[in-house]
Amino acid sequence: MFTKSCKFLFANISKPNIKSLSSNIYDKPLRRVLFNVPGSDQRKIDKAVTLKDHIDCIVLDIEDGVAINRKQEARDLIKKSVVEQSFGTSELLVRVNSVDSGLLEEDIEMLSQCYTYIDGIVIPKVDHPDHLKYISTLLQNKAPGNKLKFLASIESARAVVSLKDIICYSETTSAVIPYQLEALIFASEDYCADTGITRTPTANELLYARSAIVNHSIAYGLQAIDMVCINYKDQEALKKETREGIQMGFHGKQAIHPNQIDIIRDSFRPSKEKFEFASKIIEQNDIHQALGKGAFEVDGKMIDMPMVKWAKNILSIESFYPPRQEDQ
Repeated sequence: MFTKSCKFLFANISKPNIKSLSSNIYDKPLRRVLFNVPGSDQRKIDKAVTLKDHIDCIVLDIEDGVAINRKQEARDLIKKSVVEQSFGTSELLVRVNSVDSGLLEEDIEMLSQCYTYIDGIVIPKVDHPDHLKYISTLLQNKAPGNKLKFLASIESARAVVSLKDIICYSETTSAVIPYQLEALIFASEDYCADTGITRTPTANELLYARSAIVNHSIAYGLQAIDMVCINYKDQEALKKETREGIQMGFHGKQAIHPNQIDIIRDSFRPSKEKFEFASKIIEQNDIHQALGKGAFEVDGKMIDMPMVKWAKNILSIESFYPPRQEDQ
């Protein structure tokens, strides 16, 4: 009787359909390294091409990496390069100029002539969802039917406090927006310039912004890409900064010099110890679930479902790498 009464009482109450999106991140292609290349420099583009199967993302830049009087040269060179050169397995992105620059429209005109050769665009200085809506409208008008991905660069205090609105930009319009926002990128130097923050070697002053970007990204199933290490000749500084970014939850990091690529790429692979620990957890979880036991012990640590989820994420990341050798 009690069960029937409960069913009757709850019959007209709709259950919320709120799905966790965090697990979606581990199904996306890896973006451990976003390698930025000035679009006006053919030599550097050629160098990136030689590394094409070694870099997750190559970003051909028309924005801050290009002098104002060489913008058109960069557009012409990028259009020629993406059509005539092979970028292999690397995801090929173009960083356009910002909405407020007065230069974006010419960038979109160029992309409309070669969009089938690229995978997506990096959009700088995204402070408001209307920036993404505007670019969406331009692309739909100039290149209808294209499937370009969006990666939004967070560069200001306003952007940080507007993260949720930026991520959900497509939900605030009645128009159908076909462009999937894939990731948020943290532009630390621009952020410091905007806020007046004094940059220090510890980067403690950036903890809030970095954490906000990671948390918002993960909450909505996006990847979070960490800042550039501007001390590109200091490998120890790069290792430290990359390791800290991984600990904070970032999924990748920007690079501005070829010497940074291997350090970043290798840092994002789970260590042998972490991989083996995760493998034990999954193996033991299967055994204990079959026995009807929830929590169990592995290597002296008590394991429950959050740790099982962590282990699955580790194995998902590992699956993108070649098999380990016995001596690794």
